[in-house]
Amino acid sequence: MALPRGDEYNQAIQSPRISFSDTILQSCQVETTPLGLPKPYSGGFTTTYKLVNSHTSWAVRCFTREISDLQRRYQSIGNFLSTNNCDFLVEANFLQNGIKVNGAFHPIIKMRWLDGEPLSNYLAKTYNQKSTIDRLMTEFTNLVKRLENYGIAHGDLQHGNIIVKNDKLYLIDYDGMYFPDLATLRVNELGHPNFQHPKRTANDYNKSIDRFSSIVIYTALKALTVAPNLWKKYDNGDNILFKGQDFANPLNSQLLKDLAGYSELSKLSNNLFAVSTWDFNKVPSLAEFISNTYQPPISITPSISVVRSAYTVIDGSQKGRLLEYLGQKVEVVGQISAHRKGFTNQGNPYIFLNFGVYPRQTFTIVIWSEALSELNANGIIPSSLVGKYVSITGVLSSYSGNPQIAIDYASQIQVLSGQSEVDLKLSLKTINVSNTKNTTNPKPPILSNKEADVFNDLYKNRPVSQPKINTPNRPTIPSYSTPSTSHSSSNTYKPSTSSSSSSSNNGCTVPIVVGIIGGIIGASIVEHFGGFIIGAVIGAIIGSGIKSMFD
Repeated sequence: MALPRGDEYNQAIQSPRISFSDTILQSCQVETTPLGLPKPYSGGFTTTYKLVNSHTSWAVRCFTREISDLQRRYQSIGNFLSTNNCDFLVEANFLQNGIKVNGAFHPIIKMRWLDGEPLSNYLAKTYNQKSTIDRLMTEFTNLVKRLENYGIAHGDLQHGNIIVKNDKLYLIDYDGMYFPDLATLRVNELGHPNFQHPKRTANDYNKSIDRFSSIVIYTALKALTVAPNLWKKYDNGDNILFKGQDFANPLNSQLLKDLAGYSELSKLSNNLFAVSTWDFNKVPSLAEFISNTYQPPISITPSISVVRSAYTVIDGSQKGRLLEYLGQKVEVVGQISAHRKGFTNQGNPYIFLNFGVYPRQTFTIVIWSEALSELNANGIIPSSLVGKYVSITGVLSSYSGNPQIAIDYASQIQVLSGQSEVDLKLSLKTINVSNTKNTTNPKPPILSNKEADVFNDLYKNRPVSQPKINTPNRPTIPSYSTPSTSHSSSNTYKPSTSSSSSSSNNGCTVPIVVGIIGGIIGASIVEHFGGFIIGAVIGAIIGSGIKSMFD
């Protein structure tokens, strides 16, 4: 059975009592955007929603790709958590018949919502606070040590899967975790390329698969304690200083060269250079990496020429292809053609950045007031991006059949050098390992009535051009259909003629009724059909006379 698309999940989750089989989720309300629509998050192969009731908040993960042995994987997580005091993981429950979409049930993951910040967003605010980063490094090394002691691995340690809350670290997104009782399964993801070894393959699935990513994160954190200026130079919103190309071709990595220029960082730089050239199964533990010294090779041949992309990269001018990925986290690239500003009904400012000129735009970047404030705080004026080539990363949604991404953080938008960089990104490929399938429903996206109503309210004060309407001859008041407002600058109003039609019909009613009665009386007297005709004619004449008396 094909999995639902993001817009279908969006529609179903607006009615928790009907859509969920779990009684707790039935009592919840979904977190919404300023438009009043469900706010989607993304993690791994899912679209995630936050549901809240009077007692607690829940994360509901709805799958956009099939994952083999999904129930077995989460059963293993449950068994592990029930026997181990592992406070850096959050209890996760697999519900086979979790959510009903279009009359059919589909699996979901239900887990407690973890309030906190992704590691990269936390670092964006604290990268120049040495004491804070020092504490974070200690917390991270302890986390890695505990994973190793348990003999388990996360499988995708990266900036988005590590949450910071009250100076403690937590892990989320457990779809690719390794547990000893899952050793016979195959890996279902290779992890984020900006944190993974270039030689990692789908055959690598064991307790050591987190080693390289833990080395990358530790080295980046240590670098920030020594040279916080590196953050501004190398942050791209989807990494922690390093990019996949630094590991694929370390000899030409400017970042590794910069690190080697600091006495406190030169050893880590050389060690990371060396380890990047080794086979994946020879990568040392984090403790070994910190304590030992490894000699990088004098010359190397890059293991790969082009680093894979973390997400599917889509040309922002290809509207049809964008709509195929609703509910999934993607990277959209292209040129911003125009912008539109406005205020919500609550008086909060927003701005839309369009690829293509409205109303024929192919993609829209939606920036609500909170994201607008963050952009301004980072010195970014959204309107200044018009005409520039950009990359936008986030969860795809749609309004009225038009794809869009609503951003939460300034780092989701990256300015590109031009069309050549767009083409380079489009040439990158994602790696979909064999036991995950993109099986979302290919039907056209659905526009819910609620979605249309919210946009109608949002734009209800916009001026519209109204065509001239011919006044009816009779002094009746025409009834107008409610205008459907959208981004369009004009709407057509059509008068309803139901009032005048009703008035005209009333003029025929009395003669007809009296004529029928007369026909029945005539037929009963002469007992012949001719009597009905004569009676009907006489009745119609009498009826007309009665009507004229009251006109």
